[in-house]
Amino acid sequence: MEYQSHVTSDRIRRELAFVRGLMEGQEQKNESPEGKVLGRLIQLLDEMAEEHERLQVRLNELEEYMEAVDEDLNEMELLIYDRDEDVEEEDIGFWKVECPECGDAILVDEDYFSDGSTADVACPHCETIITVTDEGDVKKASEARQAFQQENQAPVQQ
Repeated sequence: MEYQSHVTSDRIRRELAFVRGLMEGQEQKNESPEGKVLGRLIQLLDEMAEEHERLQVRLNELEEYMEAVDEDLNEMELLIYDRDEDVEEEDIGFWKVECPECGDAILVDEDYFSDGSTADVACPHCETIITVTDEGDVKKASEARQAFQQENQAPVQQ
């Protein structure tokens, strides 16, 4: 957001040159008291125009510096807070599952399911071994094994 002055340095310089030309065109020049006052006012305005230019350059430098500081601050916020506020937990590469034993929330890395399998993870709270499928189903590992055995058990022939 660059500051835009209503009066540019170029405009001030042009107006001063015009007034200086009018003064030089008069016969009075700097001999009369009024001519001396006007001459000194033009010198003063010329100094003010130079200072205006210096301040404008400095203001532009400060704006660039503030933009750089703002960008650095944004980068630091991302590093400190680890993620953008707009990012959902599902978008960060982890699945949030609930332990069937204690109800504690557990984050499971999506990479465990890259081959479409299941993963056994330990609850950090109660240390129960939990089987998590790539579809998000959660069971105690012992219950998952029993269900697997029942599904794959050969029928008994009589």
